[in-house]
Amino acid sequence: VGTMDVTLVGGAQREAGGLILDGKSGFTRTKPLTKPLAEKTLEAWVRVADLKQRGGGVISVQSTNGNIFDAIVYGEREAQRWMAGSERFRRYQPFGAPDEMESKDLVHVAITFAADGTITGYRNGLPYGTAYKKRLQKYAAETSELVFGLRHGTAAGGNRMFKGTIVRARLYDRALTVAEIEASAES
Repeated sequence: VGTMDVTLVGGAQREAGGLILDGKSGFTRTKPLTKPLAEKTLEAWVRVADLKQRGGGVISVQSTNGNIFDAIVYGEREAQRWMAGSERFRRYQPFGAPDEMESKDLVHVAITFAADGTITGYRNGLPYGTAYKKRLQKYAAETSELVFGLRHGTAAGGNRMFKGTIVRARLYDRALTVAEIEASAES
């Protein structure tokens, strides 16, 4: 939403090719959101450095204490698969999509969270598995933020860290349509 500056934490490095994350200590965070957020789309173009990594968050919207979150997560419940991460898996269900097979390729991943609770995954502009319905999580202004490279929380550690490169990432305050996701992936 707009242009949000990030603060680098730990081993995170911003280079011409994107945000480089070491999977150990590096992540970034924004200042608190200036308006409430409910319906949303999380979107990122990434290179996965280690296909065997488990549970790393690419982009997450979370409460500033990190206890409540919605995220694009790699390999947490199912190895080599993308998922919609949330606290205690409250809004998680497997998409039933194929494994990620190539770590050198740039991959576009998006997850929409619609007003009716429908959560839909996309990979390279196409639907990723099967959408499902859960309760829509709302985030308050001033007590919510975005983090990149960390599934959730306020400090690095555990299997919450993503190892790879985030070339570009976006947050929308609405669920994009299939056509909009496809167009964005091609941009």
